[in-house]
Amino acid sequence: MLKAKSITKIYTGPEGNNKVLDGLDFEGKAGQFCMITGKSGCGKSTLLNVLSCLDTFDSGSLHINGRDVCAIGHRGICKIRRQDIAFIFQGYNLISSLTAQQNVELGLKYRGIKKAQRQAMAHRALCQVDLADRCGYLPNQLSGGQQQRVAIARATVLCPRILFCDEPTGNLDPDSAQLVMQNIISLKEQGTLVVMITHDNSLLPMADRVLRLENGRLTEI
Repeated sequence: MLKAKSITKIYTGPEGNNKVLDGLDFEGKAGQFCMITGKSGCGKSTLLNVLSCLDTFDSGSLHINGRDVCAIGHRGICKIRRQDIAFIFQGYNLISSLTAQQNVELGLKYRGIKKAQRQAMAHRALCQVDLADRCGYLPNQLSGGQQQRVAIARATVLCPRILFCDEPTGNLDPDSAQLVMQNIISLKEQGTLVVMITHDNSLLPMADRVLRLENGRLTEI
């Protein structure tokens, strides 16, 4: 489902080149929950951005659902992101001018789903994260935990084949964090490949695989 081979990512700065990813290999399968850990600044977010096609890489190969990302061009990558991938960010990344309901609907709109159907799907997804009474609220009218649950609903409503999570519980209280993890695990049990980075060692037992990013490469723990 997701296969990265010899991925290298280099950033150039005032002090020269910084090789964040150095010949990195990774393979994830459907229905698998992979957690990636490592020291702060080691490149975990960069790795997630590369694997999810939010960022480019300098060398190596990346295949998503059998398709070579380097061979399909920008339009092909956009199609993969729209149809196969969802992302949960630590910072929520909700659109401030849209209500919770509208934020969840947005990805469905890009998929061409008609208005009445996407409204029903978005409302159901918000109900599943206990936000049925907050559908008409703007992000700034919601707590941090509620905003993250909207982000969860936005991801889960798409039924993605691959879900990327960047510290999804990092800013949440324990109850909200537990609800977020329950929803992520539910997606995994439905066949979604989940790739999540975390600093929270208490979450590691929930994963099928735990990998550490160090010196630009992944090692399985």
